[in-house]
Amino acid sequence: MDRKNLILGVGCIVGAFALFFLARPAPTAPAEPAPIQTLGSTPSPAPSKPVVPAESSLKAAPGNAVEVPADKAVKYVRSTKTMKVSFTSRGGAIDQIELLREFADTDKNHNVIFNAQGAEGALALAVQNPITKQLEVVHTEFKPEGAETAEAITLVGHLADGTRVVRTFTLAREGADAPEPYSLRFSTQLFPAKPGMGVPKVWLTSGSWQPTKGDAANQFLSVLASDGEDLTRTGIDVFTDSSGFFGLGARKAKTEQAVVAPKPFAWVASGNQFFASIIHPDATVRGARSEVLVKPVEFAPGKRGLQALASWESPVRPDFSMALEGDFFVGPKEYARVSNLPDGQVAVLQFSKLFGFISFGAICKLLLACLGGVHYLLNWAGSWAWGWAIVALTVFIKLITWPLTSAQQKAAKKMQKFGQPMKDIREKYKDNPEKMNKELMKLYQEHQINPFAGCLPILIQMPIFFGLYTAFQTTVELRLHSFLWISDLSAPDTLFLVGSFPFNLLPILMGLSMWQSMRMTPNPSADESQKMIFLMMTLMFPVICYGSPAALTLYMTLQNLLTMLQTWLTKEPNVEVIPPASKKKVRS
Repeated sequence: MDRKNLILGVGCIVGAFALFFLARPAPTAPAEPAPIQTLGSTPSPAPSKPVVPAESSLKAAPGNAVEVPADKAVKYVRSTKTMKVSFTSRGGAIDQIELLREFADTDKNHNVIFNAQGAEGALALAVQNPITKQLEVVHTEFKPEGAETAEAITLVGHLADGTRVVRTFTLAREGADAPEPYSLRFSTQLFPAKPGMGVPKVWLTSGSWQPTKGDAANQFLSVLASDGEDLTRTGIDVFTDSSGFFGLGARKAKTEQAVVAPKPFAWVASGNQFFASIIHPDATVRGARSEVLVKPVEFAPGKRGLQALASWESPVRPDFSMALEGDFFVGPKEYARVSNLPDGQVAVLQFSKLFGFISFGAICKLLLACLGGVHYLLNWAGSWAWGWAIVALTVFIKLITWPLTSAQQKAAKKMQKFGQPMKDIREKYKDNPEKMNKELMKLYQEHQINPFAGCLPILIQMPIFFGLYTAFQTTVELRLHSFLWISDLSAPDTLFLVGSFPFNLLPILMGLSMWQSMRMTPNPSADESQKMIFLMMTLMFPVICYGSPAALTLYMTLQNLLTMLQTWLTKEPNVEVIPPASKKKVRS
């Protein structure tokens, strides 16, 4: 085995890891999480300073229409077992949504709130000022109309130019044949102020999500827009100054970002690491083109979110009225859930790519589907079910790869028996590398030795490792679920803090087990310098994965332990080693 080629290969692997894991957007600024207030529940203790709602980057609609101040708006609440929706008379939009089955943290005292502290409501209307050409949000008064029901509400109001707007929202009914429980139907109808007069084009807002603690770099805080085939992503980094890499790629922060596509968008979403809000208009109302404008939302100092404003050119009716109807999903990005949504909305999972273009999406989906199926079978295990599902998935993957890995380990142990002949060849031809390589290849061919035997099991695990690393970053199914000493499988298993530095046990166990596994794997072709490189790799892995979800480091630790067991069980090959010098004497 050529030492230079091996070192080059190891260097490529190390570089791949460095680019994949470490080249991430820099966090905007550290900030303490804002307190979360739960609708209809006992309020949390008041903070030392009053929480100020985020300032809007949109302006109020001009005109003579009556505008409603934010603190004077009337709230109308509709609930199901899944979500509690607070509608507002200010623009006839959604003020915020409480997800009744999703806790905000491990204390489980509060629920997740969508659009918490948002300056504008979700599905709020915006119109373009004909003079400034700027989008301006509608803050005029909307009042309920028609009979009240437990799941639906109709709000009626006017735009500044007199256009009459009828907005109807219908929550999903409970039942086995009910639609997606985290979705609601919306319908916005615009009627001209005067006969024969047209109606203005309107935009809908997606609402905003608070950044999560686990996504310090805001990697998953983004707006996505899809035409059903191509996906466009806008991250928070667009609205942040960047000095680039040694000045290369430096840019100034934008105040807004327009998103265009050759076809009308099938859906537009705003989301964070674990949750998403998706506007999905019906295919019949999308028209020929659509527009999306992405704007940042300022929360507390140094803490921001994103919202999208989306518009579709819906067909105009004979009476010049227009309607925009569709579904609005607000909930967790569970694979089994979003994969059932139409038009490829499963893309909200945001599977990252190696080097920015090598996708592991197919592997991620397969692994998540397997994990979900295993969890279904182990659901009887209670609160530790997801932890046991990871254990079972690890064993399942090891069983699948066992035959190939076993064959390679046997080949590696066979190669180990020829360690002395290979050493003799290297010593004899140390001044003639070309002759040395020819003699080594001759030895490999005569005894059917695979020089890559020690590396192949690691290479087999690489796609699975990358897939799990990518998938576990946004796997909301693991969120807040405990296992053993782990309080949250979607976060690092921090046991305590040393000053401000967290002590995470699993990455350390992963590194130790990986080091021992490499020690047990025969690699007679490696000299001392190569062994040092492998040792450095075992030290690098725990550093790379130190802040990773506990689910990943749990998988890697178990995988290393199973590999050690397999190496121990693999029997030594029964081969006779004939030194090259002895063979020459026999032939002569």
